[in-house]
Amino acid sequence: MLVLFMHGASVRNPEYADPLRSRLIDEFTNRGLATPEFYSCYWGDAIGSASEIWDYVQQDLEAFKWNHPHIDVDDIFHYRQRREQLISGFFNDIFNYLNRQRSREVRRAVAVQFLNFLADAPAEDLHIVAHSLSSVILWDILFSDAYASNDPAIYIRNTIKGLGPASEGRKVKLRSITTLGSPLLFFNQLLDIDSQKLKQFASRYTGTPLRWINIIRASDIFAYPMRASFDLDDSSLFFRDHYLGERNLLKKSIGDVAMALGLIAEHSSYWRSLRASQLVTANLLGETEMLAVNSSILEFGEFD
Repeated sequence: MLVLFMHGASVRNPEYADPLRSRLIDEFTNRGLATPEFYSCYWGDAIGSASEIWDYVQQDLEAFKWNHPHIDVDDIFHYRQRREQLISGFFNDIFNYLNRQRSREVRRAVAVQFLNFLADAPAEDLHIVAHSLSSVILWDILFSDAYASNDPAIYIRNTIKGLGPASEGRKVKLRSITTLGSPLLFFNQLLDIDSQKLKQFASRYTGTPLRWINIIRASDIFAYPMRASFDLDDSSLFFRDHYLGERNLLKKSIGDVAMALGLIAEHSSYWRSLRASQLVTANLLGETEMLAVNSSILEFGEFD
């Protein structure tokens, strides 16, 4: 079993998936099962840092302060810390990926690592766990019609059974996809990839259905369900949106303040979440009875 992790926006640490990987190893070991081959794909360096952009913002604010010393900069530019977090944490990576030349560099980084992973691991069953922006990148790589035959995305497709041509060379079977904190619902309005592509691919699985679970944390404002928008009710794909519900009285009482304070922390917490790891384990092992329904149990407070 091959498990490929793909990180989301703002990640510049290749060890991002270590907490989830450790939990999965423990779960497989406790069940007496062989440990999967794991690989944490890392494309952050292909985009670079947003520090230069924020430096420009700071220069303009400093110029304003110089010209208007009697005015507090915080009175004309609110939420500087939160703005910097959003620019360095999300907008930089998102808008860079939407630039076709820079997105090619991201796909190239993913393709090189993906092919190296396959070369080093003999297993044939592939499972992909993608967080945040990587769910968009994965969707783009697998199903977009926008790329020429020499694009890195095509090299990835050519190694996945049912996606590329029936040519010689090693093929792996994509058994499951897990998306964490995915904003794909909105990004596909721009990518304009027909979900029929996914249905056609899934229909080629004549034995065990291809599985896709989409995990959504209650407080993550970047994560949204996809079943209705992708029209997946009449499909051979096993797809479920899974909600990590949380009954947190403090968050309810302070409302939007909690949302603002936890904006990035909530979105990045999936790698550390015990409940998310349980769902990932079930998806890897094909435990569809567990995955078929959402748990009706809501946790109190934090659930990591």
